Amino acid sequence: MSELVALALEDVDKERGGIHVRRAKVSGEFKVPKERSRIRFVELISPAYDLLLQILAELEGSSSEEIEVTQRDATTKKTEKITLLFRNSVSQRPWNGRSLSEWFTGHLRLSNVRHRGANQCRHTFASQALSSYVPIEWVARQLGHTDTTMVKKHYGRWLPDDTKSMAATISQMMGFKTE
Repeated sequence: MSELVALALEDVDKERGGIHVRRAKVSGEFKVPKERSRIRFVELISPAYDLLLQILAELEGSSSEEIEVTQRDATTKKTEKITLLFRNSVSQRPWNGRSLSEWFTGHLRLSNVRHRGANQCRHTFASQALSSYVPIEWVARQLGHTDTTMVKKHYGRWLPDDTKSMAATISQMMGFKTE
């Protein structure tokens, strides 16, 4: 969530269809990710990219603001001029971890979905991607991991029961079936 609330218009790469993760907002402070691997490009799947385009349309005419971003040494600060992607639609204040959690909880309640933390979306994405035979290396990179160890540790046990038929997927990948 800390990376999500720190995303800015300047992080969007429409040509490549994704976003650059360059900072996080932790306890009200913008910081570069503590691990270099967390600075990354995230490719967006179609529904996420379509939503991003809607957000960008709503941002037209928004003004940018200067922020200070604490660097990895925890002392040096660099100034950036950005336009945050996510703001409270009522107050227009930027989201933070708490406000995002409150919004997410309210959204779940309205949708009649059992409560879970907003970070569970990340886990759901990873497990569904892996169950759909998305390469584990790609999933690890999307999540900001340097290798597949963490992905295997956290999601490997979910794969056997949730996977789809592999034969149909392989047939299509090899050009035997074109549905």
